[in-house]
Amino acid sequence: MNGAVSDRVNAVFAGLVLATCLTWWLGSGTSSTGGGLGVAATLTIVIAFAKIFFIGMDFMELRAAPTALKALFTIWVAAVAVAAIALVVI
Repeated sequence: MNGAVSDRVNAVFAGLVLATCLTWWLGSGTSSTGGGLGVAATLTIVIAFAKIFFIGMDFMELRAAPTALKALFTIWVAAVAVAAIALVVI
């Protein structure tokens, strides 16, 4: 990158900041999730694991990794997200 930060990294960083603000708003009690704590918790988990995915792909440079490693990471993120959501729903 020669000292310059790519546009993609800037866009991902801005998205991560917005996602953080959204999860903060969801947890503040002023969100319009209909008062359902489960809905807010599920949305927060989905956003958190989306953030994990983008951090892994862009900041840990898994986008340039072999296909098998990218697939393994994606499957891991999805599986743990589903398990976390299942714990909230149960």
